[in-house]
Formats: sequence, C-alpha cells, structure tokens
Amino acid sequence: MSPFERYAIDHLSPSSLNLWRASPGLWTARYLAGLKDENAAMWRGHAVETGLARLFRGGSIGEARSAALDRFDENTAGEAAENEQTERDLIIPMLDTAATWEAPAELAATQLRVEHWFSGVPVPIIGFVDFAFTGGIDVELKTTKARPSKPRADHVRQVALYRAARKRRGGILYVTDKRAAFYEIEDGDVGPALADLASAARSLTYFLDRIRSARDALSCLPIDWDDWRASAPLRAAVENLLTTL
Repeated sequence: MSPFERYAIDHLSPSSLNLWRASPGLWTARYLAGLKDENAAMWRGHAVETGLARLFRGGSIGEARSAALDRFDENTAGEAAENEQTERDLIIPMLDTAATWEAPAELAATQLRVEHWFSGVPVPIIGFVDFAFTGGIDVELKTTKARPSKPRADHVRQVALYRAARKRRGGILYVTDKRAAFYEIEDGDVGPALADLASAARSLTYFLDRIRSARDALSCLPIDWDDWRASAPLRAAVENLLTTL
C-alpha cells in the first residue's frame, strides 16, 4: 500500500503542493486531518471567474454581474458575515476591471481538467484550467487586492504544470478592483517551476510514508496562524484535535 492509499489520497493538485511547500502544517490540517476552512477570498475569486466566463460566452455585463454575485451568495446562503461582505463588495469592481481585458480568442472551455505525473510519485497531479481559448492558450484568473509586478512563483508553478500537461501556451490574468495585468509564462520558466513541484510531491510522498497519523503530523509541524489561509475556526479545530485523547 502506498502512503497515499493509507490516507485515502488519490491525487494531488498544484494548489495542494504549493500549500505543502509554503506551510506543511496547514497542508496536514486540511488534507490529512480533513479540517476544511472556508475562505471568503476564495469565494470572491470563483465569483469573478463565473462572471467573466459569462462575458466570454457573449453575456452582457449585467448578466455577468448577476452570475458572479449569485455564485458568491451560494456559499454564504445569502447572509454574508462582515468579512464576507467585504469580499463580496469587491466582486463587481474586480469583474468590471476584468472585463476591460481583451480575450485572446474565442473561449473553448472553462475548468478544464488536466492530469500530469511525476516520476517517483504514485498519484497524479490534477488541476483545472480556468479558461481555455481557441488558438492554443490557457489562462488562469487570479483576483487580488494588490497586483504583483511579476507573476507569483506559486502561480507560475501551477501554469507550468498545465503547460506541461496540455502542451499549450499559458498565462496568468491578475485582476484587482482597479486594474488588470496579463503575464504569459515563457518556455524557460516551465522547467524550473515543474522541478519545484516535482520536488514538493516527492518530499510529501516521503513524509506520508513515515508518519502514523494526522494527529502525529500536526504535533510535529508548526502553523503560522497569520497566514491568510488560516482562520480562528481552523485554529480551534486543530487545537481540539491535538488535545483530544
């Protein structure tokens, strides 16, 4: 039995490997202990993506805005807490900014499943391309409150894996509430980024092969609770797990 079978993990993803590289403790809480943490910023991103897809398919800006807000409200059941309302208020400005970006071609697919394998890792790496356009280019949408001056390394790794799996060009569309910027990931960036992901996947394989339980793993790994991916409810759940006999 592989270490992944022991923990009922049948695949990895670029985001999970990026989380493993950045915060093994948070990865363990989420993927081994199953302590899922809802994130309003993530919902905001999904909402803007939904609205932008509607636009790319010929919908009006009004239809796109409604689709985006509906997507967000599905996650909050229509009753957003204060921090969730803050993220909701960013959806329309971000979508309007994204709408100023000119698509490179006709939209062919959204959330397109891709699969890639690394040597020495017994499960596939599976991801989903946000926007696949005719003409040979895939685009990942990243909503952010501050536009980076260059692509973030974790985002480059994600697109590099999609490029390797799809044999197509790929890039990242960053959108704030005021501006948008598109960065294509060049051929020379793909190899090093893939090597980083492969190294992370192999180190995770080695780790899982040597731990006995999620509780033991969390007992060994620190968590940075200032990380934006962490929250007070998640911290309480981790502490409860560690103190439960």
